[in-house]
Amino acid sequence: MATLLDTSALTVLIRRSAPAVTEPVRRACRAELEGGGGIISAVTATELLVGVDPVRGGADVAELIASLAVVGVDREIAGMAGAMGAHARVRGATVPLPDLLIAATAIWLDVPLLTCDSDFSRGAALGAEAADGDASARAASLDGAGLWARLALHPATVMSG
Repeated sequence: MATLLDTSALTVLIRRSAPAVTEPVRRACRAELEGGGGIISAVTATELLVGVDPVRGGADVAELIASLAVVGVDREIAGMAGAMGAHARVRGATVPLPDLLIAATAIWLDVPLLTCDSDFSRGAALGAEAADGDASARAASLDGAGLWARLALHPATVMSG
């Protein structure tokens, strides 16, 4: 089964030292890469390239990106992300645009998201809130609440901040 790897999960893998709490994410990320199930959003590829020191690791990051399937952001994913962001804003939550696009990509692909970014906890809470309502109607819905309810987090996900 495939998994969408968030920027934070790959950053934990790339770092020489990462917080011990993120070890499950590191192991799961490595397993996805070794098993050929790792996918990234074009947003993640961009974030990795922006954050890399070109002298000490640029080639390694470029090689990592080249080894993965990269999913672009199209009109459908952008629309989903917009609906999710609008729903979050109405509920008083803020989710950064890159995370909205990554979450929408996971939903569009119907795969779990592996992350250790606490920004996704706000989305997960919105999904749980939507699931408390009419679950069957919300799960099939393409409104923001229904989309958040469809976001599946990988079991190794850790919301560490």
